[in-house]
Amino acid sequence: MKILVVEDDLVVADALKTTLSDQKYTVEIAHDGQAGLDFIEAFDYDLLLLDSILPKLDGVSLCRHVRSRGYMMPILLLTSLDSNHDRAIGLDAGADDYVIKPFDPEELSARIRALLRRGNDRVSPILKWEDLTLDPRSYEVTYQQKLLSLTPKEYALLELFLRYSRRLFSCGAILGHLWTYEDAPSEEAVRTHIKGLRHKLKAAGAPTDFVETVYGIGYRLKSLDNLNNFTAQPPISIDSQVDLLPPAINPPTTTSQNGSISDPRDFLTTILNRHYPQMLDQVASIDRVITAAEDRSLTTEIRHQARHCAHNLAGSLGTFGLPFGSQVAKQLELLLAEDTDLTTEQLHQLQAGVDRLRQEIASKVPKPEIAIVTPPQPRSKWLLMITNDPDLSTSLQSANSDWEIVTAIKLIPAQLAQKPNGIIFDLDCFPHIDDGLTALSQLDRDYPHLPVLVLSQPTENIAVTGTRSLLQRIEIARRGARVFLSKPLPPSQILAAVDRVLAQSRVRQARVMIVDDDPILLAGVSGLLSLQGMTVTTLAEPSRFWETLEAATPDLLILDLDMPTHDGIELCLAVRTDPQWAYLPILFLTAHTTAPSIDRAFAAGADDFVTKPVVDDTLVTRVLNRLQRAGLHQGEPAK
Repeated sequence: MKILVVEDDLVVADALKTTLSDQKYTVEIAHDGQAGLDFIEAFDYDLLLLDSILPKLDGVSLCRHVRSRGYMMPILLLTSLDSNHDRAIGLDAGADDYVIKPFDPEELSARIRALLRRGNDRVSPILKWEDLTLDPRSYEVTYQQKLLSLTPKEYALLELFLRYSRRLFSCGAILGHLWTYEDAPSEEAVRTHIKGLRHKLKAAGAPTDFVETVYGIGYRLKSLDNLNNFTAQPPISIDSQVDLLPPAINPPTTTSQNGSISDPRDFLTTILNRHYPQMLDQVASIDRVITAAEDRSLTTEIRHQARHCAHNLAGSLGTFGLPFGSQVAKQLELLLAEDTDLTTEQLHQLQAGVDRLRQEIASKVPKPEIAIVTPPQPRSKWLLMITNDPDLSTSLQSANSDWEIVTAIKLIPAQLAQKPNGIIFDLDCFPHIDDGLTALSQLDRDYPHLPVLVLSQPTENIAVTGTRSLLQRIEIARRGARVFLSKPLPPSQILAAVDRVLAQSRVRQARVMIVDDDPILLAGVSGLLSLQGMTVTTLAEPSRFWETLEAATPDLLILDLDMPTHDGIELCLAVRTDPQWAYLPILFLTAHTTAPSIDRAFAAGADDFVTKPVVDDTLVTRVLNRLQRAGLHQGEPAK
């Protein structure tokens, strides 16, 4: 559960954060009322803890603002004002409870638990789901009466799922609920905590998928009925983000000439630096609304332009590593979308948002552009074989003289730096299987784009062969292998598998067309895909769509949803009605995350949907997966 504390006394604020953090809550601090209001409008909180005397905006006024805007989270006022009149004013302003300083930490914690229970009438003091029980008072979790030893984040994850048991949570939503903005890690940390929680639940007797992954949407607890027979597709949660990825393809990286792997975020920093002035111009367009409103010269055109700039910033800032800026831009877009005249209070909100956007963008100080090194082409058509069986490599070389096969008994960086087309990895050449799996993991981590085929003898114990074989296959796949082959096999079958895997890698040479009216986002996304070896055509003016499509002949099309002249839905419908392009894979990339928007896209013929701000790993992985599914791995065009 996430709590916002608005307290200007630094000592009290720190004490509250320490106390509540020990109670397994995620705590954020604001030191004045206006900052507290900005936080409330940008993030979701389960409870507000407000001091009544605050700079800029006092706690009672802040309480009124929160309630007037429809926020229904519980509010607890914490203050030294103890008269009955002061209590009545605070409660009439919308507070749910009132605690006098100095306060007793135990009483405060009990009042917070009571408010959180009241905030959701479905929640009982003891949270239960099938055989799982969580007691918020003792912080004990049991499954079938077996006590689970959970880390604080694992406990918080489980409590979140239990309190909102019918809701799907994306990685982004979990980060927003369980971490503060300053301490938020990457989405990979969420997946790691989910994995740890599943492992401990399984050890207590729960099914493996008790915490269920709903592909492309998020996580939730799986009911007993669904555990036994799950067929229905769940509804899409409005605040869900398409951020769950199949593990088959690794995150994108760039390989330099010395064989080291560089982060594509460096490339995004380069693009951001290049378009830094344009972003500031977009913010200035929003600022013009404030000036025009004060001068009584605000027109629909100025307001529409500002809203369009806020929409573009909401998509691009998060992509370039500024998620808080993206949140602020979304709030400004919503504020500018209203048709009514802007009030003085709304103009203050706009000004605060503009100031915050400038601070966020300025935090990415322009740096010298990073040179993008094009990976050298392989020296020839050759395979690296890791094995201690010389007969195996000889038989493969004899079966197909087109391949040069180099044999080694261990991974040698110098050979890997020469870019083999693929690796044949004999797991049996290692004294212990764990050593081979460790080497396989290192290979996947350091050279993720290098296709690896694993060879291994079947298990000798026939009574358990099926179980061991399955577990072995799962573990090998987790370590990044593209193909697993059981020995013995004829050389022709091994080489045929090599050909299939290398054909799959050709998706990285595909042609992709992107249509988006935001030139900054176009530059960033096209750069990421170009780093993967794809040929990218970009288009910022939708009116030139058809002639560009026919000239580019793409294997995959990426469309923004909201564009001038022709939106993405219209373009998608036009493509689907043409026999030549009816089966072209289409991916929507947009800042719109509501269920109706997603439904419209899929109804028009979309194959996939990725929300802005896009995480670079997410988009590239989805593009690669979509190309493979479209049949490009067979060497045929996708259309």
